[in-house]
Amino acid sequence: MQLIEYEDIAKLFTLDLKDKTFDQLCLNAAYTELEKYIAYPLEEKEYCEVQTVKDNRIILDALNIIEVIEIQDLETKKDIDYFTVDYGNKSIYFIPAKTNDHIIFINYKAGFTKETLPADLKEAIIKLFLLKQKTLNKLTNNETEETKETLPAEIKDSINHYTRKHL
Repeated sequence: MQLIEYEDIAKLFTLDLKDKTFDQLCLNAAYTELEKYIAYPLEEKEYCEVQTVKDNRIILDALNIIEVIEIQDLETKKDIDYFTVDYGNKSIYFIPAKTNDHIIFINYKAGFTKETLPADLKEAIIKLFLLKQKTLNKLTNNETEETKETLPAEIKDSINHYTRKHL
């Protein structure tokens, strides 16, 4: 399931259904290029990690935490229910600091849903879709033009903050 479906774009740009396969290819290419640039998947996924608590917190690998399913202290073999999630970042804080220097297991969901996908990422996907569509149309019509595989500066500028968060 994609966060922006072909049907949504087809309504937005009144696309011809006979070109659905071609347009779907362009949409998939837009997603792939955007995810490659920001270096993490956009769609919601489930993650499992083993972390050591330092300074009463852990920093997770994935961004945009949606839900914490389970946290277990591997030293005491007990579930942890005294934590706070920093949803904007990748941190989970443990209050009180009973687990400092403990190794914990965490199972969580992170990513975006259709409802939580930010407008700037939606816009970037749509702009990339249009760019891919234009480029592939030129290639199929044997129009020779030097193609650039990098994102246009306008799109990069609007989504660069997602790449910085991931570092």
